[in-house]
Amino acid sequence: MSFTDWREIVKGGDPPPFSFLQMTKTISLLLLAVYLCPYPAMCQSQRAGGPQASPDEYAYAQPGGKELKLYVFQPPGGDYRGLRGAVVIFHGGGWNQGTAAWTFGQARYFASLGMAGISVEYRLANGEEVTPFECVADAKAAIQWVRRHAQELNIDAKRIAAYGESAGGLLAAASAITSEDATKEEKDSVPNALVLFSPALNAESSEHFQKMLRPGQDVGAILPELHIRGGMPATIIVTGELDKMPSAAKMAEFCEKMKRTHNRCELHIYPGVGHMLMPPGEDKEERDKASKTGFDAFLKIALFLKSLGFLPPEPGKN
Repeated sequence: MSFTDWREIVKGGDPPPFSFLQMTKTISLLLLAVYLCPYPAMCQSQRAGGPQASPDEYAYAQPGGKELKLYVFQPPGGDYRGLRGAVVIFHGGGWNQGTAAWTFGQARYFASLGMAGISVEYRLANGEEVTPFECVADAKAAIQWVRRHAQELNIDAKRIAAYGESAGGLLAAASAITSEDATKEEKDSVPNALVLFSPALNAESSEHFQKMLRPGQDVGAILPELHIRGGMPATIIVTGELDKMPSAAKMAEFCEKMKRTHNRCELHIYPGVGHMLMPPGEDKEERDKASKTGFDAFLKIALFLKSLGFLPPEPGKN
């Protein structure tokens, strides 16, 4: 797969035809077929399923009369019939741009590993009736809907991860925030794991973010670092050394705080790349390195999810 194809994926775009399948095949040959994909029939279905499989569409909320949808990609071929893990995916775009289709490639990737990959549509902020607070509310509603409909989706309600890129990373992480005396409704919106890809967790320092707020809104209410406590979802963060949204140092602080409160947090900082693991220039050698970085990041994410039991069990194991 070319760097151009990979760049479309990490930006949140749907990749060119077959490019994402090529990525899946490559990963399967290098690692997944041996370690992460123990079912021969399922691996065969990955190759046969094609990269452009259509998702199942569901309306999960209607705030203000606007129907919001999520798009569910199941493992190709349906070979894995037991309850499976799920990854609920939130696209980036600065809270005011983007569509669920931007992450269809990522959803297909997670489906190829034997999980349900679910791309979410959420309201886009306009600084008036819709702010990032409403975006967070939609993220919570989406996770809650998936959990409450887990049976019909063939999903294990205790194995739901939230994945977010850039601005979507804040939504994913903020979905884990609850009050001290959380109600069942609040708990239903909390994922069991967090996968954060260049997450914009320092939103309060962004002028762009501030312009989308209504007067008097307490930004601290949706800043994950201010709500870290024991019992948070296990978390993996992948980011670039040159990223400023936030900096790698800020991500290190976040992870250390998670660990101090006895939460699992993995941090992978990739040298020579910035936001969304993109290289700073157009040098071919640097672009090639960034492409390899992207492969490595998704392999680490897959291994993280496997360690939590989100991937299908090995033969003979429950």
